[in-house]
Formats: sequence, C-alpha cells, structure tokens
Amino acid sequence: MSLATAVIRLATALVPVRSVRKRIRRRLMDAGRDARCARELPGVLARYEAHERSCRAKLASGEKLKVAFLVCDASMFSGESVYLKMRGDPRFECFIAVAPRVSRGEEFMRETFSKTVRALAGRYGDAVRPLPCVPGAAAAGLDADIVFSTIVYEDQSLAEYTVESLSRRSLVAIIYYGYGGLFASNGKKTPFLPNIVFAWRYFVSNEATRRMMAGRNPLLARSVRVAGYCKMDRLADELAARRAAAGTPRRKKVLVCPHHTIDAPADGALALSTFLANADALAALPGAFPDVDFVFRPHPLLFVRLATPKWWGPERTAAYRARLAAMPNVELQEGGDYFATFAESDAMIHDCGSFLAEYFYTGRPQCFMLREGDGTTRQLLPFSHRLLKHVYTARTPHDIFSFVRDVVAGGCDPLAEGRAEFAAKEVCVNHPDASGAVVAEIASAIEGAG
Repeated sequence: MSLATAVIRLATALVPVRSVRKRIRRRLMDAGRDARCARELPGVLARYEAHERSCRAKLASGEKLKVAFLVCDASMFSGESVYLKMRGDPRFECFIAVAPRVSRGEEFMRETFSKTVRALAGRYGDAVRPLPCVPGAAAAGLDADIVFSTIVYEDQSLAEYTVESLSRRSLVAIIYYGYGGLFASNGKKTPFLPNIVFAWRYFVSNEATRRMMAGRNPLLARSVRVAGYCKMDRLADELAARRAAAGTPRRKKVLVCPHHTIDAPADGALALSTFLANADALAALPGAFPDVDFVFRPHPLLFVRLATPKWWGPERTAAYRARLAAMPNVELQEGGDYFATFAESDAMIHDCGSFLAEYFYTGRPQCFMLREGDGTTRQLLPFSHRLLKHVYTARTPHDIFSFVRDVVAGGCDPLAEGRAEFAAKEVCVNHPDASGAVVAEIASAIEGAG
C-alpha cells in the first residue's frame, strides 16, 4: 500500500456510512492518481524521446533492438503473436520476461510464477527469462530497448515493473490482455490507469475503442493506436486446420462457457454471470441433445467461488462437476489454451466478457446469456450493444434450449450474413495479421521519428 493510499484510508476511517466512506476514498484516490499522472507524464515523454533517438541510432548502425515481452500469467500473454512475428525480424532480438503476480498473496504468486515459466519455457525454451521476485532486486532484471507489457494495473506486479519504472530505460507498449473496450468498467477505469497513461504506445482492438479511450482521457490521444486484436492471429491456423478436415463426418459441438461474476454488481465492478439462474438448464443440455457434443469450459474462478460457504459449498459444487463429467457427450475443460477448442466448435453459449467479441473470429453463432432485467446491458459500452445485435441472446432456459435446437442442430442461422459483414468491418480488424500492424507501427515510430 502506498503512503498516499494509507493517508486517505486513515483520513476517511471515521466516515460512519460504509458506502459513503468507500465512495469518498475512491474519489480521493482517483484524484491523487490523476494528479500524479499529469505531474509525471512530461518526464516520461522526455525519456521516450531520448529512447527513440537511441533506438534509431542502433538500427542505423546495424545493431538489433532488444525487445522484452513482459508477462505475469501465461493465460494473459496476448502479445504472443507479436513475439512470434518480431523474433523472425532481423531488426529485433526478442525474449519473454516472466514477472511475479503479487496482488493475490505469496502462495498464489509463487504458484502462478512457476506455472507461467513452465508453460512458456515449454514452448520457447531459453527465450523465457524469469525475473526477480524480490522488491529492489528487480531493477537489473530487464534490459531492453522496447518492452511489451500486458500488466495494466500497477499493483499487479512489483513496482520495478510498472510502466513508469520501465520507461526509465525502455520504450513501453501496452497490449491489453483482452479484447477491451466492451464494458462500462473499461471506460471508467482503464483510460486513467497509470500503466496506460504512461505507455509509449497503447494498442487497442478497434476504432470505437480508440475513440472511447482518447475521449475519456485526452492524455491518451498521443499514444493509443488501432492495431486489431493480436491474440486472435493464432486462431487463423487452427481454423485452417479445421477447414482442411471439413470432409470428415463429425458431430456438432457446442461450447458452454459460464462466467465467474456471480456476485451482484458493486462499485461498478463487472457482474455478467447468469450461472446461478441457468446451472440446471446447462447441465440438462447434454441429455436433451444426445447427438450434440458439449464442451463445458467455465471461467477458472467459477467453481472456486461456488465452492465457498457463501454460495454452493464444496460438496454441491463437486456434485455438479461430477454430474457433467459422467455424461458421454460432455468434455469438461478447466483452463489451458482454447484456440483449438474454438476452431473445433460449431457454436457457443456463454456470458463471458472477451468471448463476446472473440467468438466473432470463428464466424460461428453464439448465444449470450443475459442477467435479469437490464443487469447485463447497462454494463455495456455502445460497441458491445452493437455486438449483441449480431448474436443470439437468452434470458430464460427456454431461450438456451431453442438456440441449440434451432440454430445448432437445426442449422437455422438468420444472423449469419449480417454477423460476417459486421465482424469483417468492425470487430476483426487487421485479422489475421494484427501483429503485423503492431510491428509496423513500432518500426515507423522509431525509424520515422526525428
């Protein structure tokens, strides 16, 4: 906890009403954050100008630029396709730097750190470099001309890995870990995060998000760039493999992906999950449609939350999982890469955030489960409302069953043509080479600066 945060908490501790106390604290902390960004940004930009000159001189002399891809969780490595693109470019020398994720306690940090190192080293070997996990020892651990980071919250890792700290020796580019720009919480918080404000470049998925970000915070107008959603570049290969096997007879396959946010919304927090209302219906689908295969892939935190005393508890949660696993046409997936699963599927039923945009990349239909009343839609930004117009929605279990019966099994997909046109124009920007757009912008900004 920073000194400023501690002072604010102490100063507001005597406010008797909890909701009022939290609101006052939030406003004071936001004001302090914004003042700090305005105060420190000129110095950060001056450093970037010097780094640009240094990088340009290195390239002119035939020297490679060192590029680090900073990751603290393998599942959030949305810059992976950019890494693959840049490591084959003779102008760059690339490596993957794994930083500790410290915001959820030491046990979680050590487990996540080890898991991320193992997963990425299994794919990229010696290109993966674990960084120090001890505050103060980290400064010498990241020597790079350019750093790509997906760490958008400063308290997510050590202070040495914030964008402000990294800017002292590197040009720092942020690639958001999800599609971004979909929900009101993105619009209220993300444009003002110091790691976003201090970034040299901030790459977003589409023009609507760029306008929203720069409109909410004019300090981003200089840095935000539309490149597309780099993470989905890799899906193109999986889809090509699926098309190559298109002549092979196969059963229809539906992904079922419930979100973890089962709590009621509080303080603007994202709350999308409809699982408590639809759990029985989702579990009944495989029995109702024995000729369809179902892949249940819940958010990794869903069953963890359900197993707490506040909700189902461990026994009921375990029984639900066992019920799913016992069905012959069900595969239960918990974590891991989902691109092959996307490519092999015919449809999706879900209430997840990024998946709402990501599944458009498959070209296939999806059914988005909505919370009661306007519980979901009031959390959406305008672009997300447009996404919803091109997907099937469900407010009741009957709607879910109708989607499987009519659209999946029956092959009646009246939204198909409009969905494809909308995806090509506004969702899947620069696909399947959004990574190329990122590299082109980086090279242009350095080589064309002066």
